[in-house]
Amino acid sequence: MSQAERNSNTKRKYALYSRLSAEDSLNGESMSISSQKAILEEFAYSHGYIPFIHYSDDGYSGTNFNRPGFQKMIEGIEHGDICCVITKDLSRLGRNYIESGLYIEDFFPRHKVEYISVNDGVNSALNSGMEIIPFKNILNEYVSRDISKKVKTGKDIRSRQGKFMGTTAPFGLMKDPQDKNHLIIDPQTAPTVRMLFELALQGMGNNRIRKILYEKKILKPACYKMEQFGRYIITEDDPYDWKRETVCRILRNPVYKGGMWVRCNSKTNFRAKTKGYIPQKEREVLEDIHEAIVTKEDWQTVQEIMDRHTRVRASSSKYENIFRGMLRCPDCGAVLLMHTDNRPFAREKDPLERTDYSCSTYRIYGKGKCTKHRIDAKPLEKAVLRDIRAHARLAVKDKEAFVRSILSSMDANAAQELQEMEKELSERKAEAQELDQQFIRLYDDLSKGVLTEKRFQMLTAHYEEQQEKCEQRVKELEALMAAKKQDSGKAEQFVKEVSQYANIKELTGEVLNRLIEKIVVYEPTEVKGVLRQKIEIHYRFVGAIGNNRKKTV
Repeated sequence: MSQAERNSNTKRKYALYSRLSAEDSLNGESMSISSQKAILEEFAYSHGYIPFIHYSDDGYSGTNFNRPGFQKMIEGIEHGDICCVITKDLSRLGRNYIESGLYIEDFFPRHKVEYISVNDGVNSALNSGMEIIPFKNILNEYVSRDISKKVKTGKDIRSRQGKFMGTTAPFGLMKDPQDKNHLIIDPQTAPTVRMLFELALQGMGNNRIRKILYEKKILKPACYKMEQFGRYIITEDDPYDWKRETVCRILRNPVYKGGMWVRCNSKTNFRAKTKGYIPQKEREVLEDIHEAIVTKEDWQTVQEIMDRHTRVRASSSKYENIFRGMLRCPDCGAVLLMHTDNRPFAREKDPLERTDYSCSTYRIYGKGKCTKHRIDAKPLEKAVLRDIRAHARLAVKDKEAFVRSILSSMDANAAQELQEMEKELSERKAEAQELDQQFIRLYDDLSKGVLTEKRFQMLTAHYEEQQEKCEQRVKELEALMAAKKQDSGKAEQFVKEVSQYANIKELTGEVLNRLIEKIVVYEPTEVKGVLRQKIEIHYRFVGAIGNNRKKTV
């Protein structure tokens, strides 16, 4: 009795497995699932391998065995329903040589299941072609590694060309009908995006912005898209209740200033099942890709506002905390927190007169960690307003002379920062070269048999991850250095901004956020029996400026 007859008598079936992924077409393979099935059926009928059952996975990578069709076949094997697995070739089973080998050499024999690869002449029952399986599997994995790099490179190239690669356009934008990889402004939703940035420029936090959007009954992005496609139905999920994360995501995305992230995530290696998240500050941004909804200056201002916002306990005071997250302690670097005197006898005073700021470290840990650095809100507002008006009048009076004076005060700081960046850049480049040498040594050890294949794969994945991090930091440093060398443009931008405020009468959160990065508040000192307090104002684009950078409050 033949092997086929024995299997037929036990009512176990032959599994004909087919698989095709996008990477196979990139490799020049055009064998569709239907074509594979036809080949496998012809082979099964001609050799008496019946009854058979088809299992297939269309659009699944061979490097990952978590495929629905494959897993269903594995369940059939474990239940004893399958006697043999047949594929067109070894690569259809999988392209991960370690896991493919485990299935062929361990899992299948343990469950008394034969394996046949038609094109490779492999038949485990006859012990034919088995010696070539390890080499074929290694070659198949190499092909996947090579294809993965090509796909990644292709996507990078298209992204760097400014091509939008997403499935749907970000809220506020739409795909160009003439070019699906180009974004244009959506006239219906762009006003909402502009409003979000305007509110953020006023110093409002995400929760306050959410409240305003809710009051204005503005549909959140997900519900707006559903409504546009005619599928929106009112449910228990309030369509006007914007998530805090949604507001933050919009305000952080450079797409609204006309730019684009090159990549938001990246696999550490081709075997990884999930894409590694790239922190926003480490992502590469392309500028001027499409029409902007907000200006670059406003977008950057909002980023700085969001960076310095801290969770501050709500106060019963009617004083608006316009300095939120902006005041800094020179000793510990912590934020100064607002405090309002709400005692009954103090409530008769104006909210501004009973409000002050002090170091958060001191408030939490006491004088053992830092000192108070207390400053009253009223004299602080007056000093900052006076300084802004003074610079604004200089800008209006003689723009060129003011730009020259700003550049002279910036030179000393810039030189030191550039020197530190150049040192780190040199170290990172040397590290990248050393990693290249490590790869060469690994391949040499593998070829000599000093290193096992399993150990080789593990070390390769580790070095690839290290190299990617290193290359990302090099790009980041080069971008920061290029930005530092553009001080002249920064000085001119500051002069343009500050010149608008030569005659302002009142200090507002929007004015502060547009002009100032931070204000360092020093501990008061006694001079001739009178307490004096210094502050140092760091303006956006240019830092602390003027001959006497510390101002007396």
